[in-house]
Amino acid sequence: MKLKNRFLPAMLLFGVVALSSCEKSEQESVTPELQQSTISQVLAESSKVTSYNFAGQVVTQINHYDKESGELESFEKFERDAKGKLTKVTTHAGTNQSLLSEQVYTYATDGTLEKTTSTYYNNSKVEYSTYATYSYKEDKTLEKKSVFEGTGDKAKAKSYTTYEALPNGNYTEEKQHVIDDKGKAKLFSTTTYSYDSNHNPFYEFAEPGTASSPNNIIAANTTVNGTGKSYKYTYSYTYDKAGYPLTQTVVKPNGKRETYTYMYTK
Repeated sequence: MKLKNRFLPAMLLFGVVALSSCEKSEQESVTPELQQSTISQVLAESSKVTSYNFAGQVVTQINHYDKESGELESFEKFERDAKGKLTKVTTHAGTNQSLLSEQVYTYATDGTLEKTTSTYYNNSKVEYSTYATYSYKEDKTLEKKSVFEGTGDKAKAKSYTTYEALPNGNYTEEKQHVIDDKGKAKLFSTTTYSYDSNHNPFYEFAEPGTASSPNNIIAANTTVNGTGKSYKYTYSYTYDKAGYPLTQTVVKPNGKRETYTYMYTK
């Protein structure tokens, strides 16, 4: 399964969306906007949100830095349409600004995300392409995300993930299935989530799924099917008076931790 696992660490509220033992799941792109206040910066050891287009409340760029040297490794640019919906994310090398990847987002008439198309480049040449389609339940919570490798008639189904959500909208379970060359699906992993009762500042603005839950994740546990292996992430927060996170500390399965700091406009 040749699917790249890419994250926006400066903007992630929960470290991982699908476990990296899969290390091949689709990117979760999040563009924060708040009704009461807007995030102005998100800081971590290796990344920083450096600019926002406040007229449209659009994240315009995220820089990712080498932890040791402090040099810019890569950066991501965001584009949105007149209605404020994310339409394109491009990732560039920090040294020569060459294009590394491009994700294009298309929406159904009811406003739900319908398809994302991802293209990955090597020395300005297309290395491979994938796309994902999304289906929803009657309450518009995400039911299934299907990933295909290639384009058009030559595209092959590679994996799909099913989602379960509570009545309050928090996504509690993801089951990822991989599809072999014969088209047979096999359960790869199951991830369960638990949440606090405070505001997730990316709610309604993240890609549909766990990242768009109304509350902040406090634990994620992934079990890899048939191996007996499991991976647990825990998350702790400090909050402002309105219940929005000011800091988030992620403890990874290997015991390493990283703290994210969130700053808001007034």
